[in-house]
Amino acid sequence: MSSPKTAILLVDPYNDFLHPDGKLTPLLKDLEERNTVQHLKELVKAARSRNLPVYYGLHQQWSADKFNGWRHMTPGNVRQQDIHFFEEGSFGARIYEGLEPDFSNGDVVVSKHWNSE
Repeated sequence: MSSPKTAILLVDPYNDFLHPDGKLTPLLKDLEERNTVQHLKELVKAARSRNLPVYYGLHQQWSADKFNGWRHMTPGNVRQQDIHFFEEGSFGARIYEGLEPDFSNGDVVVSKHWNSE
């Protein structure tokens, strides 16, 4: 079987963005109004039913020493340092329930990215 030429890309499907208790969820004003989480779950389900892999682009997670020695932080890095969103090991840094990778489906977690501004 040849590998598919189509995949789904999910960027930062963390609880801190998508869950009602997430640290950044209040900034996403129309998340609930547009039923975003339900649509994401439907997208992932449809991809899996067609054996299409889901690629996960995940943000770096915060830890107490993550920014040690940084001399030129972006405003986004400063916010992450101040708010501790996507904190390693925390609820907020977990992938929203129902959107987790399924490696038996060929899902891939790519290297973690930093925000840029």
